[in-house]
This record gives sequence, structure tokens and C-alpha cells, in this order.
Amino acid sequence: MAKILSQEEVDALLKSHTKPAGKASSAQGQERGGAPSQAKKAQVQRKVTLYNFRRPDRVSREQMRSLHFMHDRFARNFSSSLSAYLRTITEVNLVSVEQLSYQEFLLSVPDPTCFNAISIKPLEGALALEVNPTLVFPIIDKMLGGPGDPLKQLRTMTDIEQSIFDGVLKLVLEDLREAWRGIVDLDFRIQARETSPQLIQIVAPNEVVLLVVFEVKMGPVSGMINLAIPSIILEPISNKFDQEMFTGYKKSSTFEEARLLMASLKRCPMEAAAEIRGTSLRMEEVLQLKPGDLIPLTKRCDAELDLCVDGIPRFLGLVALNPNGKRVFQVTGSRSEG
Repeated sequence: MAKILSQEEVDALLKSHTKPAGKASSAQGQERGGAPSQAKKAQVQRKVTLYNFRRPDRVSREQMRSLHFMHDRFARNFSSSLSAYLRTITEVNLVSVEQLSYQEFLLSVPDPTCFNAISIKPLEGALALEVNPTLVFPIIDKMLGGPGDPLKQLRTMTDIEQSIFDGVLKLVLEDLREAWRGIVDLDFRIQARETSPQLIQIVAPNEVVLLVVFEVKMGPVSGMINLAIPSIILEPISNKFDQEMFTGYKKSSTFEEARLLMASLKRCPMEAAAEIRGTSLRMEEVLQLKPGDLIPLTKRCDAELDLCVDGIPRFLGLVALNPNGKRVFQVTGSRSEG
């Protein structure tokens, strides 16, 4: 009669059978010179590129490169235009040019915001232009004579504020037209405007758009401007994108930047006023002033006066009369000379 093995004997038999196999496999791996480990390393080092078949790239690399150069030039021109318009130094930089769906673009912008549909005749369709509230309200405050402080609380623009900001949007459209002139002459016009991005649908939500992102800096304030271009609009003019016309354009053109900045600064108006300094009055005397009172001045009638530019003394001169009988200021010297 055959003997029945116990469970302990079965386990011991299995252990004694598997150990040589493990050693054998290990020995075989060593004899092959570590081939399995080398194959694993090669598999790890292999690069995999993700591709979304639901949303293929609709614009070629050459067209993307041309669009990048074109809007980089727009950023430089708009920086000069905005600096002259606001009478303060602003910096506009191109951040990125990428492809995504229109729905993804809508989800990436704040609500409420300054959202505009832009027609581009003679082409069919429209673009979407969005300006962040963090940039809109400081610009409006600056245009109304304020310091242009950063926005503290997000809110919707009023009709009056939208009308005031139209001047800035006009500058954007003018510089966009100039930037696109090398490809096609387009008439950029505001077709519709809303404070909620979801209310303007320039294309279907799953359609591919080219998102051009700009960053605008104005002192302590910074904000984004987003331009969404439906890829379907570019199809009729795809053959007009000539990369060669942009290859000579250098991003770091120091001389051109200096020339544009100087041209903008020369157009900035500055307030000049002739002032008589050195007289002080007590508060009691000021409250008692009335028509006919005489205030003694410390300067002689033939003494030079200060010509202040934006409140800062810059020149010395005398007040005189021209042949028409109007008072004029005759500059006799500079403050830096004294």
C-alpha cells in the first residue's frame, strides 16, 4: 500500500524542487550577460509621444511659427501704442501660441471678464478677444486720473466703463491689423461683447482654436490678453503663410525698440507751470483772504522764476509780454546748470 504524504512533507518537497530551478534561471541570466536587464533598460529609455486622435493638430508647424513671429511683432507695437495712450510705461510680451478646443479656452478665462467677438472681413467667421479684469480695471482707473492700482475684488464692468475701455480695444484692433497685413489685409471690428464668455460662441465647443496669450505689465499691475483664432478661418489663407518673410525679423532689435519708445515718449503731453516760490502764509491768514488783499512776495519783480514740469523745477526764466499782449515765459537757464 502506497504511503500518503502529509502536508508538511508536500511543502518540503516543493521547496526542494523550486530552489534549483531558481538558481538555474539565475545562472542562465548571468550566462546571457544580463540580457533581460538590458532589454528592460531599453524599454524604459524609449520615448513615447502622446497623440489625441479626437483633436488632431489642424495647423502646421510652419504656420504656427509664422503666427508666433507675427504676434510677437504685434506685442511690441501694442506696447508702444499703449504706453503713449496711457502716458505710462507698459510692457507687452507674447507668452504662448497653442492649439486647443474652444471649450477648453472658455474654461480657462475668468467669469466675468471683458469678452469680445471680432469680425475679420473679408474672411468669414470671428475671433475671440478676452482681456482679464485684473488688467481692465487698473487701466480704466489710470485713464480717469487714478494711480491704476491692482483690482481688489472681481466684478462686472458697467456700460460707462466699457465705453471708456473701447479706446484701448481700438488700439488692439489697429495693431492687429498692422501685424496681419503681411499675410492678408483684414478689417478687425467688434462684432459682439459680453461679460460672460459662455454667451459668445464663435465656433462649436469641440472645434480647434489657436490661442495666442499676451502678458501686459503696467507698474505693479499685470494681466493677460487672450486671442482665440478658429483654425477653420486660416484654411482659405493657409497658402499665404510664408515663413521666409519673418526669418529676418529679430526678436531682440534694441535699436528698433529704442526708436519706438522714444517716438512714444515724444508724444506724451507734460504740464509746465511758472511758479513763485518762497512765500508762506499761516492758516489763519489763508482763511481771511478776500478780493483786493495784497500778499508780499520774497522775490523781486525782476527775479527769475521756476518753470516746473510735472511739478518738478526744471528751468529758470522771466515772465514777459509778447507783441500780442499775452504773457510768455522766457527761459534763461536750466536748473541743472545752477
